[in-house]
Amino acid sequence: MTALKKLYLESSHYLSGRVALMALGFISFPLYTRVFSVSDYGIMSLVLNTVMVLTAFSKLGMQNAVQRFYPDYAKSEDPTAFRRYYSTLFFGAGLIGAICMVLYLGTVYVMPNAVVRPYLKFVLAFASALIVIRTLRSMQMNLMQIERKTILLNVSDVVNRAGTIATVILLFYVWQRGLKSFFLGTLIFEGIVVLALVPPLLKKKLLSLRSFDTRFFRTVIAFSAPLMWAELAWLVLDTGDRYLIQHFLGNEAVGYYAAAYNVAYHVQDLVSMPLGLALFPVFMKLWSTEGEQAAATLLSRSLDHFVMGAVLIVCTFTVVSRDLIVLLASHKFEAAHVLLPWLVSGLVISAGQIFFKPGLLVHKKVFKVARVTFSAAVINILLNVLLLPRIGVKGAAIATLLSYVAWILMMAKESLAVLHFGLEFKAYAKYLLAGVAVVLLVSRIQVSAPIPSILIKGTVCLFMYAGILCIIHAQFRGLVRDGSKWLAGLGQPFGSTPPVVGATSKE
Repeated sequence: MTALKKLYLESSHYLSGRVALMALGFISFPLYTRVFSVSDYGIMSLVLNTVMVLTAFSKLGMQNAVQRFYPDYAKSEDPTAFRRYYSTLFFGAGLIGAICMVLYLGTVYVMPNAVVRPYLKFVLAFASALIVIRTLRSMQMNLMQIERKTILLNVSDVVNRAGTIATVILLFYVWQRGLKSFFLGTLIFEGIVVLALVPPLLKKKLLSLRSFDTRFFRTVIAFSAPLMWAELAWLVLDTGDRYLIQHFLGNEAVGYYAAAYNVAYHVQDLVSMPLGLALFPVFMKLWSTEGEQAAATLLSRSLDHFVMGAVLIVCTFTVVSRDLIVLLASHKFEAAHVLLPWLVSGLVISAGQIFFKPGLLVHKKVFKVARVTFSAAVINILLNVLLLPRIGVKGAAIATLLSYVAWILMMAKESLAVLHFGLEFKAYAKYLLAGVAVVLLVSRIQVSAPIPSILIKGTVCLFMYAGILCIIHAQFRGLVRDGSKWLAGLGQPFGSTPPVVGATSKE
């Protein structure tokens, strides 16, 4: 099996989980937008973003060390190596998370009521335990990923999301319909999931306080700290605009923006997470067994396929934006539909970083990741300050798109300097040409009801995009032929030899 096929096979395992999570998100999203006011939805978004930033502090970038140092301990002949590896990462993350939670609670407590209203202060303090819970969960998920326990990772993710939604709904009915119920339900079930994954590690004797390796922990911190700053910079890039929107336009504007961003985030998650979770382990194995050139070829071909699919996704969500927002969030949030095309474009573009990050990580150029992400975050802040007072909340969506474009360009420049791989610019131009044609034509279709409109426009987008590429792009025709042969092989009687699918030629 080729590396590209192995990548897509493992991505498909993760894809099933992401589809389930997306479906759950499209259940919880309409529920929360109908229970909360636009202003309360904005407050919820601000609190979750604050927790996310503090969780990044508490992780100290150690989730990257989980994957980077795993091969070293896997090859060790020392029978206690894995116990030291697990114990150091797990207990180290828990300790730092607890320290961050205490410092955060103290900061919230001493802030004057004139700066943070008492109700918001209570909600912020209430959500503080999520810092420790999500720090430990990040370690658990990265360990599952590097060990390729895709089923366990998918199941735990889906159970975590579904159980949290069910617990919150239960509290809505037995207690109160408000933010307190939302955060209490989230705390309860996310905590249960984290604790449920600890006994198997104890049974395998992989966790022991005595096995905490101080020397390894210092090594982990030295490697991970620059990536923590990269993650924090990315969080400023990704979420800092909420605070600026709140400052310039108020909580209601944050609510509209958060609603559109929520939909765009689910799209990005579905596009990037399966590939992102599968790519680095496959890349590392290829790097160690077949060398740099084979790993670079994997990145080049998978990036080409990613761009092809990303253009179709952006086009589809552009033409169905109004129908989708009304369907999922109700007419109360209809004004948010103008933000969706900008945000989907920006977040899907940002997902391209998964192809440029591996080269920088394997060459330990982690400071460069932090530097370019920080630069993009500064660009985002400046654009928001410039655009929000002039054109309103749409300015934040435009700033998101432009800053993510800048981020990807800077990331590509740094990555290609240490691990060069081919970029198919002619192919990318053809995808964009086909996408623009699809948007111009499909946007003319008028269907009154949201569900039929989404189904009709989405289907037309798919077939029109594929049809245009079949006409103008030889490589796409080759992919279609290969796909047809593969499907024909699935239809053969059991035990027969499937047809051999050859590599497609570049145009």
